[in-house]
Amino acid sequence: MIDRRQGRGGKPSLPGARGQTLQDYTIGISLFLITVAAVLAGLLGFTSPLTAGVSAEDISQSERVSTAMVGNHSTGRQPNELDASQLSTTMNQPVEQLRTRWGIERTTSLNVSLVTLNGTRIVDRGGNELAVGASATNRSTATASRIVTLDDGTCDPSCRLVVRTW
Repeated sequence: MIDRRQGRGGKPSLPGARGQTLQDYTIGISLFLITVAAVLAGLLGFTSPLTAGVSAEDISQSERVSTAMVGNHSTGRQPNELDASQLSTTMNQPVEQLRTRWGIERTTSLNVSLVTLNGTRIVDRGGNELAVGASATNRSTATASRIVTLDDGTCDPSCRLVVRTW
């Protein structure tokens, strides 16, 4: 008579014991991977507030400066038409003076530039580029832009006034 409690090779096996099936393995690995992914996502979410990004204050400041520039340099003849000589005078001032004029903190960097519509180059007037402030390479910046024209025809059909703060 054959003893059914014997496993392979004549070794006794436990009653009800069985080997690991493919389904058991798949479910186990899937649960492990889901757990690892959840832990990593939690850790990354935990550290993300520590990374520097664009603050609401920077966004507000860039919007305020762009609105002030269009409002203060407007000719009043057409919407968003700026007085080129006034704009050129403003762009030739030191950035510290402009920061004080617009109420921007010393810790906030500022860049104001007049660029072509496609953004490929900075517009120049009389040999001077219409830009002021440091360039923001490899940084997150709050950017506000306005489509404008100049009364002397420099921007034909129009240009983009770009204000960046960071």
